[in-house]
Amino acid sequence: MFYRVAKIVMWVTLRFFFRKVRVDGAEKLAHRNPAILIANHTASFLDAMVLSVFLRRPLFFFVRGDIFKHPIALYIFTKLHMVPIFSSDDGRSALSKNKSTFDRGQDILKNDKLLLIFPEGYSRLSKDLSPFKKGTARVALQTAFDFGIEKEFTIETVYINYSFHGFRSDLVIRIGDSLSLAKYKEEYSESPGHAITNLTRDMFALFEKNVLYVAQPERTLYVESLLRMLFSDVQYKANDFFISGRKVCQHVSALSEQEFVKLSDQLIACQVMLKQYQIMEQVISSKKRYPVLRIFILLITFPFSLIGFGLWHAHFKLTKWISDKTVTRDDFYTSVFSGIWGVVGIIWWLLLCSIGYYFKAKLIFILFFFSPIFYYGCLLWREQFKVLLSEYRFYFLSKSQPEVYHAIVSSRNNIKTWH
Repeated sequence: MFYRVAKIVMWVTLRFFFRKVRVDGAEKLAHRNPAILIANHTASFLDAMVLSVFLRRPLFFFVRGDIFKHPIALYIFTKLHMVPIFSSDDGRSALSKNKSTFDRGQDILKNDKLLLIFPEGYSRLSKDLSPFKKGTARVALQTAFDFGIEKEFTIETVYINYSFHGFRSDLVIRIGDSLSLAKYKEEYSESPGHAITNLTRDMFALFEKNVLYVAQPERTLYVESLLRMLFSDVQYKANDFFISGRKVCQHVSALSEQEFVKLSDQLIACQVMLKQYQIMEQVISSKKRYPVLRIFILLITFPFSLIGFGLWHAHFKLTKWISDKTVTRDDFYTSVFSGIWGVVGIIWWLLLCSIGYYFKAKLIFILFFFSPIFYYGCLLWREQFKVLLSEYRFYFLSKSQPEVYHAIVSSRNNIKTWH
């Protein structure tokens, strides 16, 4: 019950937090068989939250054990399907507790549940790959063969992509290829250690084919800029994003240092021009229609947007202030921000409703009660207004300064060298 309520609350929170959410391949998890999900890990707790919310089946997942120290935290996190796992940094005494963690993982899987594991072991913003820990393979093989469920049991790859790490970014979740465990049965019965090593190797090889990564971690920011460019380009349909993104990452990984520096300088120059003329990346390749209709819609919805802004903007500023004061690691920021946004949002909404109820003003109470809808409309309004304004700036730039207009278009095309 607690998990279901939390999932509803987080669904609302994340729908506000992300501008767009797309899940590709969700039908691959429609079966009711046990599975371990192996996923990339770039945003700390947020990675587990988005999968728990946007995948239909209940999800259990391993989480760093040091956050379970307080009894209240232990109770809440356990109710949220979190299972503590410890590393060598937690000390030998804590590390010995992992046996119960793996036992818990086996219990989850033998009951036909989904278990999420981040096999690289830690969260970071860079888009490179790290060697897998052997714990994932150990849990998988012991569960599959000790309980005789190897025929139904699979390992599923999951890729999570954020267009950027912040409020109103775009989220893509892709369920990729799977790996059956049946072929490891004979090897596991003869030599469990070898089977674990080989499964770890095979999982890494499969994972490598189902995530977007760059061989040089220092090129992460460049790759993410190209992926945002790719995402905003209208010629790329939803199902093609991952395939095209793979080409981008492979191309960047193959660049020589000299080629990378040259293209990186071109990208920076293009971004400087876009910032100087206040033009959004997405409008360069977009072909928006019906500008009069869009302006009309913005005009008639402006009062409702203003209500949402007036009632909820302070909540956003408070969330940002708390996050800025408390977060010390960049890869934790979006997790903390989204969590605080949700908790403070509930308190803020209850406070608004209490004010309306206290003053016995029925219309005010109804307005405050439905104010989150106005705020969501406000977010959409501001985004559409910025896009429309940027489109007109870009259009007038083509008339008033055609040399600058063509320089921006040419620069962007030169950067897209992965074609």
